[in-house]
Amino acid sequence: MNQQDEHDVVEVHEFYITGRDGIYNIEWPSLQVVARIDKIRENSDYEVKGEVIFTSSRPTSAGHLRQGRIILTSPASRRTMVKALEERDGTVDWDRTMEQLCVAVLARHRAGSPEVELHGDADVEADDKWLVQPLIQVGMPTLIYGAGSSGKSWLAQYVAVLADEGVSLNGLGVEPCPGQVLLLDWETTEKEISSRVTMIRRGLSLDSQSHIWYKRMDQGLAADIETIRNIVINRNIKFLIVDSLGSACMGEPESSEVVLRMYGALRSLNVSSMCIHHTTKEGSLFGSVYHFNSNRQIFEVKKSQEPDSNQLVFGLFHRKANNSKLIKDIGLQIQFNGPNGGVVFTRKDVGDTNLDEHQRIPDRIFNVLKRGPMSAPDLAEELQKTESHIRKELSNGVRSARFVQLKDGTGRYALRAREESSSEPSDRRFVRL
Repeated sequence: MNQQDEHDVVEVHEFYITGRDGIYNIEWPSLQVVARIDKIRENSDYEVKGEVIFTSSRPTSAGHLRQGRIILTSPASRRTMVKALEERDGTVDWDRTMEQLCVAVLARHRAGSPEVELHGDADVEADDKWLVQPLIQVGMPTLIYGAGSSGKSWLAQYVAVLADEGVSLNGLGVEPCPGQVLLLDWETTEKEISSRVTMIRRGLSLDSQSHIWYKRMDQGLAADIETIRNIVINRNIKFLIVDSLGSACMGEPESSEVVLRMYGALRSLNVSSMCIHHTTKEGSLFGSVYHFNSNRQIFEVKKSQEPDSNQLVFGLFHRKANNSKLIKDIGLQIQFNGPNGGVVFTRKDVGDTNLDEHQRIPDRIFNVLKRGPMSAPDLAEELQKTESHIRKELSNGVRSARFVQLKDGTGRYALRAREESSSEPSDRRFVRL
């Protein structure tokens, strides 16, 4: 201690530790010293390492004191940091201070989430909250996947603008976001994303400034999670867009370890998220099955665009839902040459586009029957399915009151949104659309 008399050393009194999720601040008010520790890692030998920064507002050592990586579980590593601190200010009992820091941080790190007792009396409706209905549940991840240039990123940026503004539109029910939106980008540039956000806002005739945060990413999400967590905490981020998952994993896409590590990092942020992903050449979800298992809602994107057209039509096909039903396919049209250089999104019925071939068979039957009654063999021929498959779907549709079989001896089926009279014989009841 710089050869100072031990009576000159300030005694350590109480301290306070704050923070969460691996980022902690420790303050000793009487010492006028603050420490911040993050990038905490524990290896297979249970050694816990972290990066710590000490700062001071003491008259004898104001400002930055020391920064370094220490092994919280190693007395030798602690002594090395204590010696470095004593060189800056010998009037503090740094040995005792370091002991308090290490013990407090280790306790927080190893405690994890506290255990809770479940009483079975939860408010189920209150827990089923949506940030963007029916796409994104509060605090949960949603996966949007599809082939390249299918409109996935445009959709994500459109949803980001709606969430930022708290605007519900085109069948997307948006709750006012209780915090900010953050877009993590491994695919493009700040300039391109900024231009797209501007065009989307012009298409919505929004005059005010947006408050969407952007970060260009060069490392995997798990490798850079402390940086992202700092942004989430400091910017009050509540909605995160990950574009795209292949780069966010930064490893072998078929590796369950790589994928689960990425989703573990994402989960630790405790925010709602939309994750963009690609397909294989065969059109299936790319990479480990844990991409499917780890997401709450999953939508596949299919596009339709004519050459040299300023319009892009894409469909969202619901492939997975947890604690909610699969919803009807969502169609959206993007008009790229809108007023003032804006991009305009409008809702489309997928059944009225050439994307209807990607719909479920019951929906494809519905689309055909909108044109008028048809028999099971004719439906099977038009949809290129077996007659037995079509009859099964028709039977299910009759039971659910979606379809009705006409009683005119022809064996034809029709839509049954409601029964109404027509000029046909009274036993031929169907809806004309």
